[in-house]
Amino acid sequence: MYEHRATEPPFAVLMAGYVVDFHHRSACSRCRPDGSCVRLADAGETLRAWRDRKRR
Repeated sequence: MYEHRATEPPFAVLMAGYVVDFHHRSACSRCRPDGSCVRLADAGETLRAWRDRKRR
């Protein structure tokens, strides 16, 4: 019998989660002194888009 399994998120979504986790622990080479980071902003956009798409 076929068992329904929840699908895993796309690779980009998984990597975005890792970026957020990393930034909670330390800064990366692109982090600015004011705390902003292009990589963190991009990861946030990816995760928001995935959550919005998943709700629909």
